[in-house]
Order: sequence, then structure tokens, then C-alpha cells
Amino acid sequence: MKVINPIKDRDFADDKLAVMDLVAQVDDGTLFTIEIQVANEHEMEKRALYYWSNIFISQARMGMEYKNLRKTISINILDYLLWPNTNKYHTVFQPLEKTEGFLLTDVAEIRFIELPKMYRKWKGGSLRSNSDPLIKWFLLLMVTEDEKIIKELEEIAMTDGLIKKAMNEWERLSQDPGTRAIYRSRMLAKMDQLSALKAAENRGKEEGRAEGKAEGEYFKALAVARMALREGITPELIAKITGLDQATIRKLREELTP
Repeated sequence: MKVINPIKDRDFADDKLAVMDLVAQVDDGTLFTIEIQVANEHEMEKRALYYWSNIFISQARMGMEYKNLRKTISINILDYLLWPNTNKYHTVFQPLEKTEGFLLTDVAEIRFIELPKMYRKWKGGSLRSNSDPLIKWFLLLMVTEDEKIIKELEEIAMTDGLIKKAMNEWERLSQDPGTRAIYRSRMLAKMDQLSALKAAENRGKEEGRAEGKAEGEYFKALAVARMALREGITPELIAKITGLDQATIRKLREELTP
């Protein structure tokens, strides 16, 4: 397997840039994109499809035959719930015919792994590392969440050389000043992004409440104006009472005129 660096310079400041945590290619040519999301920034389904498409089309070369396009698998590891309608923690999507469900092609595959569901099942005792190889890597990702996870990983590492190697590498990187600096930088950027999203959400709620209140007052003024017109009150006086402009009042009078 070889790791491919997907990051390229932006041509323009506003360009969308698909930055995966990891892009790799295995011996048979299959491409993998692996991304970890710690917070729900919404539209993850479209984001995953966008990232997948970027890697898939990156294979194309002038004169290349379509049959040479390799299978591309997008793996999205989420530290939040994406599919509340299913208890499955590992979901796999492929393009299927809508009514009969047969496969369009096997070169497209998008997977989601929801860590909270896995943690809940592991905590409840229904997930064991000897039942699914994926569980070992889940434990490695969640190593800071529970001391019992550390103990279980240490037991696994005694018989699993790959997990032992990963744990040793993790320990080595955690002691490296450069790696720690990159980690801090990414976490600060993520915190800034989440803070901006939260601020925008709160601002939207406030604006929505203000707009709703203003809209309610406007419709109330229209109702008062209609009633006043039926009673024969002059448009000038109605404007003073309701705050509506003369053009709006004239339009209301036209609507009420048989």
C-alpha cells in the first residue's frame, strides 16, 4: 500500500479544496480516501460524495480507457451520529437501480463508520475485538475515551503485531514536537470553525425571531387596516394608526372594492 498526498495549492482563494486525512492505494490499484470528522458540520453525505468524486476523476488521463479506472472507496469515520434511523455503525453505499436494487458498478463505494454507536455497543458488551477486525481499530481511535479501552488494546497487542506496531507509532508521534504542533494547529482551526458555525447558528436564530416578530406585526397591521377601511376611516388616518404606507393601504382598498 502507498499513501498519496491529496493536498494541492488553491488556484483561487474561493476554490473548494477536498482535503482528506488520508488517501491510499493498495496493491490491486483500489483507491481509499479516509476522513475523520469530530463534529457535525452538516451535509456530510454530499461532502463524502464530493471527496469521493475528486479522487475518482483524478485517475483520468488523456486517452485513458474507462475500464482502467480503479475502484475508489471513501471511508468516513464520524464522532457523531449521522444515521439515527439504523443501529448499524458501519454503513456501505453503492449506486443501485432504484426499483430492483441491482448494482450499476462496483467501482464506487462510500462508507460511514459512526464511533458513538460502536462505543455504545462496546460499552454494553455486544462488541468484541475477536468478532470484527474493525473493532480493534475502533478501540485505537477511541483510546482516550476509556481506561478499559487501553487495557483491552494492550491485551490485543500481545497477539496482534499490526495493532502493536500502530500503538508504538502512536506513542512515538505523541512525543514528537512537530507532530504535537501540527495537532494543536489543526485542533485550534477546528475550534475556530466550530465556534464560527455556532455563532452563525445563534445569529440565524436571533434574526429569525426578529423577522418573525416583524412579520407578525405587519400582518396584524394589515388586518387592522382592512377593518378600518370597511368602517370608512380615511387612508391618511389608517396610515397613522398602523404605520402602513399609502400604497399598501390603496392596494388593500382595491382588494376590498367589489
